[in-house]
Amino acid sequence: FFRRNARRKEILQTPCPFRDPNLLNFNNNIDNNEKSNYCSQVRYCSSCRLRRCFDMGMKEELVRTDEENERYRQLVETNRQRRQQLLQQEQLENSLVIPRQIVKASDLLHETDWTHLSNVVFAYETHCLKNYIQRRKNLFHTRIQIPDDAWVKINYHSSTIVNNLTSLTSFLSSIPAVQNLSKFDRIFLCTHNIRPLILLNLHELEQLCYSEPWELTCDNLSAEYVCGSTLFPEYVKTKHRAEQILITDSVVTRLWLLVLFFSTPLHCYYQQTLPEIDANRQQTIRQIQDIYVTLLWKYLLHRHGDLSAIRIFSNLNGIYLRMQRLSQAVNTEIRTRNDLSIINEAFNRAVIIDSDNK
Repeated sequence: FFRRNARRKEILQTPCPFRDPNLLNFNNNIDNNEKSNYCSQVRYCSSCRLRRCFDMGMKEELVRTDEENERYRQLVETNRQRRQQLLQQEQLENSLVIPRQIVKASDLLHETDWTHLSNVVFAYETHCLKNYIQRRKNLFHTRIQIPDDAWVKINYHSSTIVNNLTSLTSFLSSIPAVQNLSKFDRIFLCTHNIRPLILLNLHELEQLCYSEPWELTCDNLSAEYVCGSTLFPEYVKTKHRAEQILITDSVVTRLWLLVLFFSTPLHCYYQQTLPEIDANRQQTIRQIQDIYVTLLWKYLLHRHGDLSAIRIFSNLNGIYLRMQRLSQAVNTEIRTRNDLSIINEAFNRAVIIDSDNK
C-alpha cells in the first residue's frame, strides 16, 4: 500500500469519510495527539492508512520511482538472459566432453534374443543343475568321513568332478548350436575345452546348491590331495576370489560357459590322436562363438548399463584366466602322477557327450 501511494499527496488531503468533520478539521492546525488519532475503519480509509504509515517512520524517498522500477525490471531480465546463456554454454561443453551414445537397433535385445536367453537358462537348470544335485545326493546318501587314505580321497575326488563334467556335458548336448555340429567337431571341442571349465562350472553350481559343512570338508580334503600342497592354497584363493567379484547373475555365467566352450583349445595340452579342424569348420565354430559373445554383451548392456557391463566383463575375463592357469597346473598333476591315472581316465570318459560314444 505504501509503495503504491507514498507519492500521492492528494490522499493525505482527502477528508476521512468515517469521521465527523465537526470534531476534527484536517485543514486547521492540530496538536500531535490528534495526529495520532485515526478512524476505526483505517483498513478502508486510504487517508488515515497512509498517514499512519508516515507516522510509523516509513519514508517516501525509499520507494522506487517508475523510472527506477523500469531499470530494475530491465536488470532482472538481463540477468535472466545471462543465466540462460551460461547454462546453454555449459550444456554445449558437456556434450562435447562426454559424447552421448547413439544406441543402434543391433545393440538392443529383441524377442528372439530373450527366447535364446530363456532357453539357455532352462537348459542349464534342467540338464546340468538337476542332474548334479541328484548325483550329489546319491553320493552323500549317508554321512561319510574321508579317512586318511589316499585311495579313498582319489575315488571321492574322481566321483565329484565326474559329476561336474557329466552335468556340464549334459547341458551342452541340449544346446541346438552344439547339436548341429558334426560328431567330430563335438568330440574335438569337448576333449579340449570341457576340463578347463571345471572350476567355472563348479563356481556356478556352488552358488546354486547348499552343501553341509562336513560335505565341504570332504571336498577340500580330496582336492588338497589331488592338487598337492603347492597348488591347493591357490585353489582355495581362486574360489574365494571368484565368490568375491563375479556377479551372481546366472545368465552371465551360463553364457560365458558357452562362449568358452566354442573357443580354440583352452589348455596348452593337445590330444595328438585328434586331427586338427579344417579352416571352414573353424570359421563355423567362431561364428557360433561370436553369436554368444554378442548376446552376452547385449544382455550386460541392457541389464547393467555401459560402465557396469565393462566391469563385469573384465571380472569374467580376469577370474577365468586365473582359473585357467590353475586348471592347467592341476591337469598336469593328474596326467603325470601315477597315483592319479584313474582320475585322468575317468575325466577322459566323462568329457565326451553320451551320444558321441556310440
